[in-house]
Amino acid sequence: MALKNLYAGDVEFIIADFDNPETYALSEKEEFKVEYIPMFYFINRKGEIVSAEAGVFSLEQMVERIDLILGEAVE
Repeated sequence: MALKNLYAGDVEFIIADFDNPETYALSEKEEFKVEYIPMFYFINRKGEIVSAEAGVFSLEQMVERIDLILGEAVE
């Protein structure tokens, strides 16, 4: 995964696979309601959901979103 390599050590990527009971449990949590597949949740360093978006994104679009979150001021 290109994004994983690009942000190694800075970003944690969690993939909720509906065939894996451990990660499927994430989709049942209220804050991670999955209405469409694929669904992306962008979470800042404080653990707050900054954005929830469905659809397919290019590498450049994903980098743009992640860089915005990483660029947020740390309090």
